[in-house]
Amino acid sequence: MGTEFASARDVVVIIAVLLVLTVGLATALVQAWPPPAAPGAGTEKADRMRILFWTPRLLRDTRLFVVVTAAGGLGAVIHVLRSLYEYVGDRRLRRSWIPMYVIEPVVGAALALVVYCVLRGGLTTSMASSADINPYGMAAVAALVGMFSRQTVDKLRDVFNMLLTPPKDSPGEGLTRPDPDANAPAGSSDPGPDR
Repeated sequence: MGTEFASARDVVVIIAVLLVLTVGLATALVQAWPPPAAPGAGTEKADRMRILFWTPRLLRDTRLFVVVTAAGGLGAVIHVLRSLYEYVGDRRLRRSWIPMYVIEPVVGAALALVVYCVLRGGLTTSMASSADINPYGMAAVAALVGMFSRQTVDKLRDVFNMLLTPPKDSPGEGLTRPDPDANAPAGSSDPGPDR
C-alpha cells in the first residue's frame, strides 16, 4: 500500500464512501437542528426526534452536541473531497493516503466537539443556557474547525504551549535549568538514555 498509485477502483470506492458520509452527516445536521427556544421558557423537556435511523428523545443541549459533531464532520468531508478531486485530477493519489480520507471526517467531528466544549465552557457565562446559544454560529464554527482541522490543532497547541509553559527564571536568581535537548541531534525524537 506504500507508494503505489490508487487504482480506479480505489477512487470509486473512496468517492462512494465520502458521498454517503456527506449525505448522512447533512441529514443528521438538518434533523438534529434544534427548534427556536421559546422566550421565557422554564424547564426544558426532551423532544422525540429522528436522526437517520435513530429516534431518541433529546434535550436542546444534546441536539447542539449532535449539530456540532455533524457540522464538524461535514466540514472535514468538504476538505477531503476537495483534496481528493485535486489529487485524482492530477493523477497523484497514493494508496497510502486513502485511510486519511476516511478518518479525517471523524477527526473533524471530534475536534469540533472539543472546540465547542471549550467555547461553551470558557467563553460563555456559567448562567448561559442552551436557549442562549445560536446554533447557526456554533455549526459554522464546527464546520470551519472540521475544514481546517490541522490549523485548529496547530493553533490550540500554540495557545496551550503559551498557557502551560513554566515562567522563565528571573535574571540574577541563578535558577536556570540546563536544556535537556541541547545535545540531542537535530530532528531526533529519541529521548536519549538519561531521560
